[in-house]
Amino acid sequence: MNLREEVIVDSSDELPKRIVTLDILRGIAIFGMILVHVSYKLFQSDWLMDSIDSGNLDFGVFTWILIVILGYLGTWHGFFLFISAIVNSLVFARKARAGVNPKKLLQKNLISGTFIFVLGYFVEGLGYWGYFGTSFRNWSITGNFVESFSSFRPFVAEGFFIQTLQVIGLAIIINGIILYFLLKDKGNEKVIRNTIIFGILTVIVLFSTPFINDAIEKNMMIPNWPDINSLSGHKSFGVWLLTILCGPKFPLLPFLASAFMGSLIGVSLSDPKPKKKVLWNFVITGIVMIIIGALFVVIGFIKPDLPVNFQIFMFTTIENPPAIGFYMVRLGGQIILVMILLSQIEFKGKGEKFANNFVWKFFRRWGAFSLTIYSLHILELLPRFLLTLVTQPTTGINLMEHQVIEKEYFWVIIFIVIYVLMFYELVVQILIEVEMKGSMEWIFVKLQGLFSKVRSNKLDSGISTHVEWVDYSNQPSISEEKEK
Repeated sequence: MNLREEVIVDSSDELPKRIVTLDILRGIAIFGMILVHVSYKLFQSDWLMDSIDSGNLDFGVFTWILIVILGYLGTWHGFFLFISAIVNSLVFARKARAGVNPKKLLQKNLISGTFIFVLGYFVEGLGYWGYFGTSFRNWSITGNFVESFSSFRPFVAEGFFIQTLQVIGLAIIINGIILYFLLKDKGNEKVIRNTIIFGILTVIVLFSTPFINDAIEKNMMIPNWPDINSLSGHKSFGVWLLTILCGPKFPLLPFLASAFMGSLIGVSLSDPKPKKKVLWNFVITGIVMIIIGALFVVIGFIKPDLPVNFQIFMFTTIENPPAIGFYMVRLGGQIILVMILLSQIEFKGKGEKFANNFVWKFFRRWGAFSLTIYSLHILELLPRFLLTLVTQPTTGINLMEHQVIEKEYFWVIIFIVIYVLMFYELVVQILIEVEMKGSMEWIFVKLQGLFSKVRSNKLDSGISTHVEWVDYSNQPSISEEKEK
């Protein structure tokens, strides 16, 4: 049978409908990732940690503002996953409502998720912290090419850390399976039932994570699981599977909660006439999540004698692995941000205005190539290497090393970050000129086309101006609904 026959094209393919809020936020997420990562790698932050440990918190107002902003927004690790889940579930539900067979949509999700999951291991294994990135950095520091490129240990080590792309790929597969069962047989009309199920799944993930981690540490006898250093001497196929479920960095538990919450929102927005009160229900959910998470964090500091795993994963702000308390504080903020933008853009009929605004159009372009930019985060080494060649003879600083900029020269970090971001903007402009050909998005869609019978309009609408922007402004306000 020809896999390309009977290609399904939903009615929206003629003039794709997009939510500009999600396009903008996806671009901001990938832009912010580059900004934070470059700053974190180069800035010498030991003085900050030492000051906090010694109780010296007299940093000044400006420094405290930076600490709070970067400490909160800079740790929104699951934000890209959250936005991706909203988009994926929205498209799935919208196409199912348009008459596309959910089984074909599931097939597309399985292909997409598998591709991204496998891609993630190669991106990380060969990327910045993997083989090529580590080897290139070592070579630029030691000057010994053969020794620097002779070890494949970084590739193997990264294979035991599940990261953003892997968890996004798995989330696409898992959400696709759930959406298939929920939306088949006209299940797309049962919006309330579907949102309740995703809400229950979110809660289950959040509160089961610390207990599952505790059980693994005790039964598998892996001390301090899943701390990033706990894998030393415990690498096996079984442990690799456990790292996917709840290991270091970005495992399914708890990050599947971001995916389920994103799907909950996506399914809600797929309703042909979403009510504005839905936004405020989500805002309240976000606020409640922040309050509960903050309470867990506070309890962790007040009760330091709690069992170690219960303390680490539910009550404290430890980021690696993620603490449930602070994770909830972050996810709650992400929900509120999305709802605020939707209320001010789509629910006021300003989608086209924002889409064509110079600033927001810039972030939309970055969002269109977010998969490519993430996959090529190793490229930040090139502008840093070129800058080192020019400045090292004068400054004596090798910008290929980590934490080499002291706090007195913070302005240098700003200059370097802008310089690296300009380099990535050049990459984006080149991809626009070649109409996305060769980008990860282009490869992704072409691969889907080999197996899936549902044609994607991603290449048609990613950077095109021929797009219909979603307008929810004709929906009744909360006061109008009460009057009815």
